[in-house]
Amino acid sequence: MGRRQDPLESLLGPLEQDVMDVVWRLRDATVRDVHEELVQERKIAYTTVMTTMARLATKGLLRRDTSGLAHRYRPTVTQDTYLRSALSRVLGWALDRYPEPAASYLMEVVDSADDRSLDELRAAVDRRRAEEE
Repeated sequence: MGRRQDPLESLLGPLEQDVMDVVWRLRDATVRDVHEELVQERKIAYTTVMTTMARLATKGLLRRDTSGLAHRYRPTVTQDTYLRSALSRVLGWALDRYPEPAASYLMEVVDSADDRSLDELRAAVDRRRAEEE
């Protein structure tokens, strides 16, 4: 029997996340575009950004257009879709594997939420219940 993939392994690393944040914001970017953004915050080699973007394309998060002189990259999913998918995988895994501590943590988060967040959570629960009926 094969080992189930740990959803934490599928999350983006810090550099991958920073690259995706830039591409999500720009919606269409070259390696140079992303490098120019990232180099303002830290020292980073152009080739490191290039390798990271190629890796993200291999993972299916970026689409690479090679028709022009400079390769252009576009996200294949929205930031919201990625975040929801990542949270779903991680929370589902945690609740399945460690139900009591995971549920306890979620209750602490909900308990410490502000009124607006609680209202949004209640509205989401109400929408979900209405969909199930």
